[in-house]
Amino acid sequence: MAKRGFRRISSPEFSSQFYRLGLKAPRPRKGRELGYLFYANEYSVFVWTTWLPKEEVARASDAGWVLIAERDNVLYFSHPIHRTKNFLQNLLMQARIACWKVRHRPLCPECSNFMNIVQGRALKQRFWKCDRKKLHTGGVDRFRSWDYGLPEDVINFLKPIRKRRRKRYATLRTTGREPHQAMLSRKRWGKRKQ
Repeated sequence: MAKRGFRRISSPEFSSQFYRLGLKAPRPRKGRELGYLFYANEYSVFVWTTWLPKEEVARASDAGWVLIAERDNVLYFSHPIHRTKNFLQNLLMQARIACWKVRHRPLCPECSNFMNIVQGRALKQRFWKCDRKKLHTGGVDRFRSWDYGLPEDVINFLKPIRKRRRKRYATLRTTGREPHQAMLSRKRWGKRKQ
């Protein structure tokens, strides 16, 4: 993680943020997971592992997460990264992708301001948007794909994952179920500060 520009989140820093935001876990949890932080271009990338450093053991039932935030607002969550045989490789790749997106945050092709991460119509869909209409010809928003500028090896890594996901979503829909039900029914962390 250090080679990618991340730094470890210290215990005092974690505790300070935890209490400042008034976070409350959805269920009782023992220990504190190892987390990493990368910051560039006004966005932060957080990587949460399943490793409990004090206990020197991975949490019995958990998933790794990568997220992108602007100050206290989370703009993007990765899909949960489950502890399969490729867990570490997948976690590192998702961290690399998020880091790359933040480090290479696109500029609006018209007004040259940073574009922002916004949610699309689908639940997990994200894209880049510049809404400074007054600075744009025709007074309209400007958009970029969420994959804008990603290196070819990253795109090749994502293609089979997305293909499997689309296939699984199609199967769910044919059986009358909707994708992301686990995400919608998952107990969320409480947050006092909105």
